Amino acid sequence: MDLFHLIDDGVAIVRVGNIYKQTKLYRRKDRLFVTHAGGYVRICAKFGDTWGTALPNVKVIDFEGEGVCNATNEPRWEPA
Repeated sequence: MDLFHLIDDGVAIVRVGNIYKQTKLYRRKDRLFVTHAGGYVRICAKFGDTWGTALPNVKVIDFEGEGVCNATNEPRWEPA
């Protein structure tokens, strides 16, 4: 079973509508997720200066963490 794992020191700034919040960053396999409404939302492709998510009204402004790679269109977790 592939569970969600907290990324050490991983953090993200998320915008939902006009509300910004800071949240922890998680991974499942090599995909990145943020917490939202008691669950997890996957970070998808970058659009302009924000990252889209699996929910259209949730945007990720910025994120960082150990093993996080955002050099491609969809960010991934790449362990050292």
